[in-house]
Amino acid sequence: MNDGATNEGPFVHQLALGPWDNFITFIGDKASRTCAVVDPAWDAATILREAERLDVRITRILCTHSHFDHVDQVEALLQTVDVPVHMLREEVEFSGFRCNNLQQNRPGDVVRVGEHVDVTFMHTPGHTPGSTSYRLRGSIVTGDTMFVNGCGRCDFIGGDPRVMFGTLRTLVSALPGDTIMYPGHDYGSTPTSTIDAQLRDNPFLQRGTVQDFVAHRMEGRTPDTPLPPRPDWTPSSTH
Repeated sequence: MNDGATNEGPFVHQLALGPWDNFITFIGDKASRTCAVVDPAWDAATILREAERLDVRITRILCTHSHFDHVDQVEALLQTVDVPVHMLREEVEFSGFRCNNLQQNRPGDVVRVGEHVDVTFMHTPGHTPGSTSYRLRGSIVTGDTMFVNGCGRCDFIGGDPRVMFGTLRTLVSALPGDTIMYPGHDYGSTPTSTIDAQLRDNPFLQRGTVQDFVAHRMEGRTPDTPLPPRPDWTPSSTH
């Protein structure tokens, strides 16, 4: 958890969970010990235990997109924490996602976590039509839009590599180079990176034309591929 030595300001904490190397991300306010949980999946009990270990109270659920490996424990969490669930309206309309306490947000909306932490909704489509990245001071949680030295697949139903090309270029141009990126999966050599490091090292950001990017991203892929079924998994099988 990047909470340094002070007791004020935001913190971001990653919990690696599940057979697909997901990161469940906690965005929190140190002063109030409250947090939002981004993309709760695989095992609600483990997520709740992690919040207890961190000594934080969950006050919001933020969803980067609707794929089951990012949302399948939303309802299970709501049985314990009665909090708002946020997803961009574009993603709700695409997916038909429904749950209790659902709030449909717009790009540019800001929600507050605790007393001091403002989180901004950035529409970052390409992996899905309503994919969202969550920006806060000095950091961004990118879900399946950008990984460490990678980016999200665009062959699943709703994906669009041409849109992803534009999204990535817009994302890196909008953020300071020292912004810390927290991806939705642990697919890289490190769990986090910076925008400057990604501009230097991410091969998907080296593609200068949309045609080159599409060819690289879609190599060996078939458009409109269904999402794979959820694998059988229990917390004891994590690594």
